[in-house]
Amino acid sequence: MLRMLSEAHGNVVLADDLPAKPVGVMKPGMVEIGAATHDRASRRSPTIRTTEALSRLTAVTATKIRRLAVVAPLGLACLCSGWPASSQVVIGPGDRPETGLQGQTTIEDVVSGRSKLPYHAGVRLVGRTDIWNRGGNLQLSWVDQCAYVSTVKQTGPATANSRSALFLREPAGVAVIDVRDPRAPKPVRLLRDRGSIDAVETMHAIAAPGRKVLVAGAYSGGIAGRGEEDAAWLSIYDASNCLNPKLQSEFKWPANIHMVTISPNGRRVYGTEVVPGLGSGKGGVHVLDISNMKRPRYLGRFGATRPNGLTAGFTPHEVSISRDERRIYAAVVASETGDVPVENGSVYILDNSDIVDGRSQPKMRLVGEAKQGGWHSVVPASINGVPHLVGAAELGACPGTWPRIINIADEKNPKVVGEFKLQMNIKENCDAIRFTPRKEDPYASFIPIPDITERLGAVASHFNDVDDARNTRLGLFPFFAGGVRIVDLRDPTKPVEVGYYKPGANPDTPLSGNGLNWTGLNDQVSDGCASHVRYVPESGHIWFACVTTGFHVVELNPDLRARLGFPTVK
Repeated sequence: MLRMLSEAHGNVVLADDLPAKPVGVMKPGMVEIGAATHDRASRRSPTIRTTEALSRLTAVTATKIRRLAVVAPLGLACLCSGWPASSQVVIGPGDRPETGLQGQTTIEDVVSGRSKLPYHAGVRLVGRTDIWNRGGNLQLSWVDQCAYVSTVKQTGPATANSRSALFLREPAGVAVIDVRDPRAPKPVRLLRDRGSIDAVETMHAIAAPGRKVLVAGAYSGGIAGRGEEDAAWLSIYDASNCLNPKLQSEFKWPANIHMVTISPNGRRVYGTEVVPGLGSGKGGVHVLDISNMKRPRYLGRFGATRPNGLTAGFTPHEVSISRDERRIYAAVVASETGDVPVENGSVYILDNSDIVDGRSQPKMRLVGEAKQGGWHSVVPASINGVPHLVGAAELGACPGTWPRIINIADEKNPKVVGEFKLQMNIKENCDAIRFTPRKEDPYASFIPIPDITERLGAVASHFNDVDDARNTRLGLFPFFAGGVRIVDLRDPTKPVEVGYYKPGANPDTPLSGNGLNWTGLNDQVSDGCASHVRYVPESGHIWFACVTTGFHVVELNPDLRARLGFPTVK
């Protein structure tokens, strides 16, 4: 397979006590596309088990396709320069670095079984729970020393939310995880109310002064034609005892709500309407007052009111909220005005003062728009005292999507000033590793692709997070099959990777195949990390969830913390 850790141009630094160069490094300018085999003796279903299919890759009697190609030395920087300028990872003692391109899981590692073990550099595991080994894990929220992890089922928002549905049987639901001992986190409870049973992305929690709240909504709820049980339910919990959230009420939104965000004071929930206006912009932000969690009060659905007074519908995927709640930052897919870029969408900055001040006939007023800022996820950041946002689109086939850093010092004219890509987000690298079976081979379609880059959601962004929105140093970026990448953002124009943790594959979990295992093969190749990520400043711990391997707590290696100038933690 492709090995591009160029000894002449790579930016990967190895510790003094390690070998002078990574094992298996090819000469600069060489690209190897590895061996692939297939079984001509039998024609099996495309859902053939990966372990059987992969065993044929090493069969001596099978037909082998092996190619060596020389690319123009140094002429194609993304292929010949080894790790790109966006990486300054130091490989130290105890690290288990990736063996291919940045973010890639190679077919050699799958065949050898190496991909079942984690890949990590600059980061080490503190503790993990596989959450009953259930699979299908997606979103992460948290309160104090508790984590909440939702599940996802096979066919997305169009599928009924009924408890009787096959893929919503236990252990589907929101898992409550006790992280008081981060070395041994453990699931202690399962929430399966009308909102939490199928929350997927529709979950958020917050610890605010005087109140701690968890909300979880029916991701598939409110789709036209569904019954009452499949309505757009939102379960509202008092999480004062974070290990035992108490259901206070359930509210039925008037439309399908894709994601929810609780205001910093814990008194309002902002829900995004995506279906059915994904491309048309027919959507908006729904607002629910939960000051009294037992009696939530609906405030309405809001479009974006422009300076000329025109209010237009728009399709926000996720919103983040400023500390004073007067600004809404929305990752926008489309607008009724038709001016949102199709490829990466926009980030809207909205003035939310009308709602905060309790004015009659409130509006959300559009202050500024960062085109190409990312339509899926956006979070606030303050880098060197300058306000920024970090946004990104979602998943997609190789080269996928990646985070963008937006300077919002001038709110009316926000600008994308930087971006962070992995090597697997460079188109030429997708082309180089793509395996194209010979047209004359009638069985070629049943050969597993020798890398997950051809599959939906391979090595690409899902959500974005930072270590501290008020003093941002690190980006915490799940890249799905590329694991969680740790990125130094202190120069927002030139973000650089300093570490990563990519869990190994965990095949055969009960809910795998019913969520983000798109082809029936992904969980055999590599896990996918798609949740929000938490940084705990007191300990330096980093929390995240991955589809099949569950909930993880990791930390930066002490030498990396020292190089970054971070204080020592216990």
